[in-house]
Amino acid sequence: MTARPYARPGSAEDLKAAVLIAKSARDTAVSAAEQAFWQRMGELSKSYRGAQQDVADALNVKRDAVYKNVRKYTT
Repeated sequence: MTARPYARPGSAEDLKAAVLIAKSARDTAVSAAEQAFWQRMGELSKSYRGAQQDVADALNVKRDAVYKNVRKYTT
């Protein structure tokens, strides 16, 4: 393996800090999107009798998974 070319001192630390900031921003955005999604699924699940099962069928998951995720993200 060839040696790395000379890099400025601190450039690796700067890069690591930038990556951590970007990862934090991504995690925050994913969490917000997940919460908004399950809140909307909770609203749709209450549309009519049996809607929760229809939402589960559309998502290709069990009805219990819809119930648990709606409860997790709306409380």
